[in-house]
Amino acid sequence: MGISVLYVRISSLDGKTDRQRVNEKEFDKVIEDKCSGSIPMCERDGGRQLKKWIDEGVITSISIWQIDRGGRDLRDILNFIHYTTQNKIPDF
Repeated sequence: MGISVLYVRISSLDGKTDRQRVNEKEFDKVIEDKCSGSIPMCERDGGRQLKKWIDEGVITSISIWQIDRGGRDLRDILNFIHYTTQNKIPDF
């Protein structure tokens, strides 16, 4: 059985993730990045962890509070969605 992951990202070190973590107890793991949205998902610390788990086939779902937490531009967001789809993550 795989794990469900909640991914949260804030742009500043002193920012708060509270509103992104509303239902965090429903997930097996929470990954938090504190970085600019201009950094592509798989180049972020948390994004690298997501990619590792995706490549290992252990993730069953990934939840992100707002789609813009996944990237600053549409291309980066679509690339990550495409990657999860190719790797058979049914829920994103």
